[in-house]
Amino acid sequence: MSLLVGDIGGTHTRLALAEPDAPSGGCRITLRDVTRYENARYPDLDAILAEYLSSRSPGRARTGCLAVAGPTDGRRVRFTNLGWELDANCLSERHGLAGLRFINDFSAVGWGLAALEASDLSPLQVGRPSPRAPRVAVGAGTGLGVSLCVWQDRGYRPLASEGGHIGFAPVNAEQDRLLAFLRRTHGRVSVERLVSGPGLCDIYRFCLAEAGRREEGDACLSQPDAARAVSQTGLAPEGPAEAQRALALFVRLYGQVAGDIALLTRAAGGVYLAGGIAPQILTALHGAGFLLGFRDKGRFSAWMEEAPVAVALAPDIGLRGAAVAAENEAA
Repeated sequence: MSLLVGDIGGTHTRLALAEPDAPSGGCRITLRDVTRYENARYPDLDAILAEYLSSRSPGRARTGCLAVAGPTDGRRVRFTNLGWELDANCLSERHGLAGLRFINDFSAVGWGLAALEASDLSPLQVGRPSPRAPRVAVGAGTGLGVSLCVWQDRGYRPLASEGGHIGFAPVNAEQDRLLAFLRRTHGRVSVERLVSGPGLCDIYRFCLAEAGRREEGDACLSQPDAARAVSQTGLAPEGPAEAQRALALFVRLYGQVAGDIALLTRAAGGVYLAGGIAPQILTALHGAGFLLGFRDKGRFSAWMEEAPVAVALAPDIGLRGAAVAAENEAA
């Protein structure tokens, strides 16, 4: 019998049927019938589950584990960047999924790290990993997710976190101006206000303002996926200077925030960039800006050079992680 797994983010929902290939603590997961849905097209998750399960054999999945983009007690969740509230008990009854539970989406990423192969990673800094030392996953997408993973007994166990909502600390005059710009809109500025898809768009607006350009009618901001438009335009050698500057600043800030989190947790076991944005800007992350921001930690800069850093390329890491989490809880 398969396990229904899901990764419900602020923009998309991914569902799949998972079949573990090894005991818990084992980390090979086979995913079948992976399907992605645009959340904006559905009134709630109930409708998405009904559509997905109606096209599968009855009874093929009798339980499930869903990774959700928000704080959860395992039974209920209110999404941080999506106007949905979910109750696992109600969904269990409607869809015949006994024991359905929620886990935080970046806890799922933390679990999913154990299910990655070497080919799923793109190293940014080899470093010198310490066995069983803490490791962290940091990922920009619709928001900014953070998961701290600590060694317990036979493997790593992720701890739920809302680390994306810690305050932003500028380190130079340009970032001082950026902070002042964002305060006019947001008041308190968390790191998620910068290191996320919406954050990239706001950084681009800042660059437009400093260049004396109006954002109304801008070719990037008028796109349905404005963040992707800004990033891809910024990657193009012939792209406008404002987009290139915005992407460079975003990459530096990504490294800066990931480094702060690694320093806070002493993540000598590794720092992993997950989320939807990192694979799209991989060439920029391999430039100098990310590691410059990551390593620039004053008296601890030398230590930062020893922390392994890699981009997790697998788009299904959350699905794999939900399956690993379910197996570990069942063990």
